[in-house]
Amino acid sequence: MALSVALRSLNPALKSFAEATPRYAYGGIHIKSPEACQRIIDRLDLRDKYNSSKLDILDIYPGYGQFSTMLNYELKPRNHVIFEPRKDLTTYWENRLAHLKDTTGNAENFKMSNLNPYFWSTYANIYRNDVIPPTTVKSYDKMHDELLVVANWTGRGEESIIAQWMHCCGNRNWLAQYGKVRLVVFCLPESAQKFTAMPGNKKRKRSSLIRELYTEMNLVGIEQSDFQTGEGYDPRTLVKDQPVVISKSETLRDKDIAVIEMSTGKYTSNQISNIMHLLSQMFHNSHPIRDSLPRFGPGGEYLEKLIPAEILDKGGFHLTAEDVLEISAAYEKWPFKPPIEDTIDIEEDIDGF
Repeated sequence: MALSVALRSLNPALKSFAEATPRYAYGGIHIKSPEACQRIIDRLDLRDKYNSSKLDILDIYPGYGQFSTMLNYELKPRNHVIFEPRKDLTTYWENRLAHLKDTTGNAENFKMSNLNPYFWSTYANIYRNDVIPPTTVKSYDKMHDELLVVANWTGRGEESIIAQWMHCCGNRNWLAQYGKVRLVVFCLPESAQKFTAMPGNKKRKRSSLIRELYTEMNLVGIEQSDFQTGEGYDPRTLVKDQPVVISKSETLRDKDIAVIEMSTGKYTSNQISNIMHLLSQMFHNSHPIRDSLPRFGPGGEYLEKLIPAEILDKGGFHLTAEDVLEISAAYEKWPFKPPIEDTIDIEEDIDGF
């Protein structure tokens, strides 16, 4: 990038590691440029949002770790737990931490965990095994200031994990049980484009709606396009979030990457649980919701009496969170709604969440 960025968050004790890269990336995409990491950190603006003396960072698949070490130097947490079980990258991190122990006494408070971040049990075991002290449960009214989660889900197929995390926000379970916990996620651009698409955008999917219902999400960083930067993203999201731009040359293997920030949102899964099994049908094609009513069950046309006409005339990708809540309320009033098992199409493609 042409812009010069003051590297405020670069740990001088790790300068030699910033200039070396691991041999393998294991299919993931990682940022190698300190300048790009600093732009992301500046955009997140987290320093005054956390209590460093009580802050625990869970860092999932940090890989090369340039961003992780700079975020650590910026926030100075009491614990920064690294979940990196991949052999070559584990060795890379072990060497880095050994160097810090010799030079700073590990004032950075890094810890390596041998637990696999793919398993849900891992996140309970970090408390059972005293990796970090128990996290305080806080109100969902404001961001949790003692727990931060950072993850790299840039591998193929890992979009579904991000979608599962969004559902956890709606269910208020997993790490979301502790309150409004911030998640900073590195992902593929196509995932970020889908998740952040607003109503009416052609990339709006069921997962976009789930994001709107269950989370608060911001687009932090996007790839620099060979054509028009921002292409593929909803223009409204770009204007709202003002993401920083990351060029391919700033990543290992010269790959595109995006960064999103999400936390627990306004609504819970209980508020639409009665129609969750019908959402895929609403997004099945661009037809108005009115045309999908027969697929809700025998006599589904009855719902025309209960759902406002302006919602019935919309296609699935035009639906807002509030529209879906209206449909849910109407469905609950339907006296002859069929059992859920009678309305699920087991062969239906759920479109990557």
